[in-house]
Amino acid sequence: MSKVYYKFVNFFNLSDPNYVGFVRKFEAKTKKEISFYLFLGLLPGLIAYLFIYPLRELMMAWTGLSAHYVQLYVLVLMSAGWHMLVPFLMLRYKDGLSFKESFVYLGFARLDLKGLLLIFPILTILFTFLALPYVKYVYPPLFEWLNGFPAFHMGEWHVFYQGYYDPNFPLLLLLIGLIGNFIGEEIYFRGYLLRKVGRLKLDWLWIAIIFQFYHMWQAPINWAYVPLAVIIPEEILVKLRKNIYGAILLHLFVNFLWGMINMYLVGVR
Repeated sequence: MSKVYYKFVNFFNLSDPNYVGFVRKFEAKTKKEISFYLFLGLLPGLIAYLFIYPLRELMMAWTGLSAHYVQLYVLVLMSAGWHMLVPFLMLRYKDGLSFKESFVYLGFARLDLKGLLLIFPILTILFTFLALPYVKYVYPPLFEWLNGFPAFHMGEWHVFYQGYYDPNFPLLLLLIGLIGNFIGEEIYFRGYLLRKVGRLKLDWLWIAIIFQFYHMWQAPINWAYVPLAVIIPEEILVKLRKNIYGAILLHLFVNFLWGMINMYLVGVR
């Protein structure tokens, strides 16, 4: 292949054979093991869905909390508890890694300035503009179709409409939930599960799709974005740069800015 191609690849890809070799030692090696880790990607979403949908009213009666607060507590416990504890516990007691080694494994080895200052903006801008036709023409009818199923319908009671960041919610829990959302989900999906299924062909796409399906408690939104998973660059950033810093930034961008940009450019949030 031409020198131009190699220069192009090397510009985006951070070569780190020692890190790749370290991570590959702990990959799932059989189809059964790979299936187990793929299921782990869906399990917390299934638990959250059960408490937010069929068990919500029971939890309200048991705790005396509003529907809004029941959902916030469930999501805080799931995002900060499950997403941040399970990877470290599994790496420590299943794989035998120390806390420091686990931190390296999950993608916190070193700060990647080129990735953050150059690669992240390029991929984010490309993703944003490539996604615009889908967001304008495909997402709205697909959302409405999914929202028509009673099992997935997001009524006015839903946390998405009530607000994920209620200022009256206990501040400490709110901060823990925010950390669990933007950092915890990246640790769990792109830091842990993506590395575990590394022997799977198109591993990045499998995890990107499972991440959308995992959001069962807001299925009409995230499931409507499943076809877009092929260009959402969080997994690609992790594969290219060998760390999760860019993925964390992209998660923040999508949650806080992407919707506003879409609304301004195509009228769909």
